[in-house]
Amino acid sequence: MISNILPKHAVAGGGAVEGEIEGEVETLARGPDVHTFDRGQALQEVMNSPLSIGVAGLRGKTCTGAMLAHILSVLESAPSWILGADLVGYGLRSRVGQGAGGPLILEATSSVPAESVPDLCVFGGTDPGEVPAWIDQVATVIAPHSEKSGLAKGAGLDNLVTYGPGPGATWTVDSRWTGSGCRIVARGPNREVLWADVPVPAHADNAMAALAAAMALGIAPMEAAGALESYQGVHRHLTIAGRTHSVTVIDSVARHHDSISADLAAARELTGGQGRVRVLAVADPALAHTITVSARQAVEQVVTLEPPRPSHRIHRIAGARRPDIGRAVKEITEQTRPGDVVVVLGTEPPAEHLAGEVLDGLGETGPRAYQTAS
Repeated sequence: MISNILPKHAVAGGGAVEGEIEGEVETLARGPDVHTFDRGQALQEVMNSPLSIGVAGLRGKTCTGAMLAHILSVLESAPSWILGADLVGYGLRSRVGQGAGGPLILEATSSVPAESVPDLCVFGGTDPGEVPAWIDQVATVIAPHSEKSGLAKGAGLDNLVTYGPGPGATWTVDSRWTGSGCRIVARGPNREVLWADVPVPAHADNAMAALAAAMALGIAPMEAAGALESYQGVHRHLTIAGRTHSVTVIDSVARHHDSISADLAAARELTGGQGRVRVLAVADPALAHTITVSARQAVEQVVTLEPPRPSHRIHRIAGARRPDIGRAVKEITEQTRPGDVVVVLGTEPPAEHLAGEVLDGLGETGPRAYQTAS
């Protein structure tokens, strides 16, 4: 299925045996977190894979990497991956996957050991002046067209594939709102055309990056787009947990102000101007100020659930506070109306279960209609 595997880095002998690689991957799978491959680690997986793909930059590494892993899995290309969260529909510990001789996908940071530089880099963008120092060692770089000028200095122009709106990009992209998400339509350098539907409009750039990476591997445009259709998301990374009675419930593990603001903006976009955004958050003390500030950005309602370990800082959080799950969920579901988007925020238990509780609550009674002004 993959025809363009031309790794820049070839390792001759001295590699770990198969059992050692399996042991390393299993150890990572058991851990509470998967770390990006900096910290001076010479990952033997990179050196032993036929092709290594690093997903770098500030925006959406886990989502982009997961989309690419899904595309390659659907097309039976036997990928392996080490990502920051589990893939929805792939089971527990699916942040780590091990194929049989296919490409390896990892999240990368700006500091990567020379022996671990990937063959292909999917770059999601970063602050000015923070282009990875190793970018000129990569065989192929895929990035937003807006990053071209910064990357061209290091990556050169021969191995740079860009995507984005307007002229000049390798893949010219047009995103169109469809009511239940968005459709991306892209035109390639040889008049190829692809289109793909993305449930969350905020993930359109991630989807195009993953598709461009798949095409760089030699996969036909619409073949890659067709494989992406069944992608369900990354666990709690702006994931649509479900829809019922015209209400969408989104699960978010966002922690920092910028991330929370971006997820709430994505939720507002998902309403299509026909509904309101409501937030149900576990009052993690570390998130107190961030949730308060973010929730002031045109969010209709904020309900917070007191955490297992209370702190005086939770009193700084805006919105109604409820001491138990049932009352918090009821507060949200009683106010929710058709067209609304409910965003579940938080990293402390029981945040991982709240989206399901909200869907159950909405499914039992359904939201009431908005009262129209007379």
